[in-house]
Amino acid sequence: MNRTKIPWCNWTWNPIVGCSPASAGCLNCYAKRISRRHAENPTLPEHVRAAHRRALSDDRTQWRDPPCLTFLPERLAEPARVRTPGLVFVCSTSDLGHERVLWGWREDICDAMRAAPWHQYIACTKRPGPWLRQLPPTCWVGVTIEDQMNIGRWPLLWNMAWARAVLFVSVEPMLGPLTFQRWRGQCEPDQVIAGPETGPGARLCEDAWIDALAAESPCFFDKRKVWKRREFPQGAGVRP
Repeated sequence: MNRTKIPWCNWTWNPIVGCSPASAGCLNCYAKRISRRHAENPTLPEHVRAAHRRALSDDRTQWRDPPCLTFLPERLAEPARVRTPGLVFVCSTSDLGHERVLWGWREDICDAMRAAPWHQYIACTKRPGPWLRQLPPTCWVGVTIEDQMNIGRWPLLWNMAWARAVLFVSVEPMLGPLTFQRWRGQCEPDQVIAGPETGPGARLCEDAWIDALAAESPCFFDKRKVWKRREFPQGAGVRP
């Protein structure tokens, strides 16, 4: 696992390499840039560099089409090696719900979570589906929604994982106004994380969009540099 500067978790854990675009929010994918760096990183084992090269197009500017994902089973033991409890973002540079992720890969990843239960695991996807039922019930699960056009991911997540301790929404990058008023008092997210796109080619995000979403969210994590609220769900157990 790797220590991270992501402000809502302590560690990232990536036993899967590779991904592919799911919607407009993926245009300037940070994970794609990370894979490009790792493909040429001489400090990484050759088979890991090769996995990153396979994940990218020949010119290494895009994810490969059709997608090429690689499972790295040697990374399954990493959570158990870290004895201090922490918030662990699972597959931060991929999507555990990707259609190219084999059922057995997820089972092995879930077994590794169960083997180190002192951590709080967090999984976030753009592809909610029945696979969510594989995850340990204590794993927080979230869905990425960048604008109102993709709001349908939220009820899909709710229907598949409503019994879990924490269900959250990551609005990153926020590309337009977004509201969950339709589900107010029924199936609201336990936490909403929202922030603008960063890095090369970052697209517009209005402060008013984030402020409006924060005003309707009982638990909100503001990803702007000048932030107003940073709250974690009740009963989180550990904090960064």
